[in-house]
Amino acid sequence: MVIRIFIFALLGLSILSYFIPVEDKTKKGATEDIALLTFTDSTMYTLTTDSMHRIVDSKEALRYKDRDVMYDGVLTLKNKDKNNKELTDVLFSDVIIKRGDDFKFLNNVKFRRDNSITLNTNELLYNDKTGIATNTLPFEGTYFNNYIKGENIYLNLNKYHMKANKAHFEVEVEKK
Repeated sequence: MVIRIFIFALLGLSILSYFIPVEDKTKKGATEDIALLTFTDSTMYTLTTDSMHRIVDSKEALRYKDRDVMYDGVLTLKNKDKNNKELTDVLFSDVIIKRGDDFKFLNNVKFRRDNSITLNTNELLYNDKTGIATNTLPFEGTYFNNYIKGENIYLNLNKYHMKANKAHFEVEVEKK
């Protein structure tokens, strides 16, 4: 008799617990973004059939499912101008985020093209396929030893075209 009461109590308890709603404690958007690969003091090369097009050096590189994140990185681009002369573009940054052909340089960004152009800013967006660099923050730098500063720069690295909003350009005049 006692066993029957115990079994019916278990059956009643199990039926009652079936209808009690259970909360899902995990948040739907809170999946952790874990790096798939981590490299320390990394150097990555992009090779074509003709030459080495791009070199990326960084203190730490993290590869995620949809992007690469590099810390204390340097991007070196090798190009040729219209006279077939070698040009070297170098971009320094504290953080580089790469998604496909798009690079996002953040914090202490420094751009240098040989001895002709230098730019300093805190943000620079670069598309490797089009060769266009833009930003939304103020910048300053030099253009052939002349001071330039402004906002929202547009820099076409293939066609040697540059424009900016609220630009201030100081030409250094040599006295002879």
